[in-house]
Amino acid sequence: MTVHKSGFVNIIGNPNVGKSTLLNALVGEKMSIITSKPQTTRHRIFGILSDEDSQIVFSDSPGIIANPGYGMQKSMNRFAWSSFEDADILLFVTDFYEQYEGSEAILEALRKAEVPRYLIINKMDEDKNHVIPELQEKWLDLVPFDEVFVISAREKIGTDALLNKIREDLPEGPAYYPKDEISDKTERFFASEIIREKILMQYKQEVPYSCEVIVHRFKEKNKKTIPHCSKYMPIS
Repeated sequence: MTVHKSGFVNIIGNPNVGKSTLLNALVGEKMSIITSKPQTTRHRIFGILSDEDSQIVFSDSPGIIANPGYGMQKSMNRFAWSSFEDADILLFVTDFYEQYEGSEAILEALRKAEVPRYLIINKMDEDKNHVIPELQEKWLDLVPFDEVFVISAREKIGTDALLNKIREDLPEGPAYYPKDEISDKTERFFASEIIREKILMQYKQEVPYSCEVIVHRFKEKNKKTIPHCSKYMPIS
């Protein structure tokens, strides 16, 4: 009898290190919107990858804000910290630009975590001075990670090896969602996120961060796809 594996694989880290890009690369669909602005991700989004023998529920959450200054940032932090509570595997994403001292709260939480912890050093394609090998040693002195992966989520370099290791380390378990679902979010949610992505890309300063998109009317067109957004979610 074939063993079925399943679990929650939660992606954590600071803003703008490539968490959403990694989720999209692993699931093979554009689940999270991506811009160059920090705090683009506001919600915790599940991306579901299923095959006959496994189901991986990836979770992309907002980057952890050290000193949240207002209500929305505090709410985003709650989403981010909740990723530690239900994880079967934790993916901590960083890049070679980031500097950590070792006393940060997220590192303390990682040291105490009782599930497999993977260090993901992203943006290897931008490492022109070949500093990543030195960074790996520094990181392993800070946190006893179980695995280390050097990747480029944008170029999908190293993501296949990461995905294979995740499948290997998943616990035995049932499918938590129907095998044909790729997210826990509705099509209406993805439509609102697509609109917000365009606002973030077109406007500067405080405007993008002050906006919230509410969809009052959602109409399917020809039962195919959201217009001009076939990379997001098919309409069933």
